[in-house]
Amino acid sequence: MVSFMANIAQVSVLKLAFFVTLSSFVSFSLAQETLSRHCLENPPTFNSTYGAGLVKDIGGLKAYVSGHFRSRLAILLVSDVYGYEAPHLRDIADEVARAGFYAVVPDFFFGDPYVVNSSRTIPEWLKIHGTDKGFEDAKTVIAALRKEGIHAVGAAGFCWGGKVIVQIANTDFTKATVLLHPSWVTLDDIKAVKVPISILAAELDNGTPPELLKQFEEALTANKVNNFIKIFPKVKHGWTIRYNETDIPTVKAANEAHKDLLDWLSKYLRKH
Repeated sequence: MVSFMANIAQVSVLKLAFFVTLSSFVSFSLAQETLSRHCLENPPTFNSTYGAGLVKDIGGLKAYVSGHFRSRLAILLVSDVYGYEAPHLRDIADEVARAGFYAVVPDFFFGDPYVVNSSRTIPEWLKIHGTDKGFEDAKTVIAALRKEGIHAVGAAGFCWGGKVIVQIANTDFTKATVLLHPSWVTLDDIKAVKVPISILAAELDNGTPPELLKQFEEALTANKVNNFIKIFPKVKHGWTIRYNETDIPTVKAANEAHKDLLDWLSKYLRKH
């Protein structure tokens, strides 16, 4: 009898282990499946000293900042999985600063951006650096900016950062937001948006197909949320910050998106 019960217990443990393993596999598979197929292409060469700005602590996070906070108007830029040392992202921050804003690019990964061809897969990395934590850290950064005297904050997110920013857009922490080729954004996310939002999407992006963007627009309009949705033709997910400088049409599209970003946020921040 004891032996029989022991066998049952052993089978139960094995079943539990199987379902835990299966659950983890499904979780990893879903993360891979919902990422755009272009999400990790053309990774940047990290450069901690790049840009016209400097790195300082804001709310317990290191952040690349450009411009002067005396402008009282800040724009928070949330990176893709490659983090805040990406040169093209810092170029955008410097462009934002030249337009008269205080640009802030936090290191949401605490010195641990995703590295292609490393021992970790992207699902494993995402288990450590999820967008929910990014959302909480973003709120901390914005609160710290307000303590420094910033009157109004706008925010833009790229890929991974797009999911963080749509969560921010569900609060009153910012005056306006922009999503650039965002990842994992759902219709429910969009239905909860409270502030003006622009979505700048790539034609070649399985994460934001035209039919889904149409649903986003309908939901925002029904909820009387000011919105601007634009699909850039013949470009891939990630084009605004991971473009190849020799690809002239993509560079042109990236510059157009950067202008759209600034125009949208300026429209709402200049009121304050």
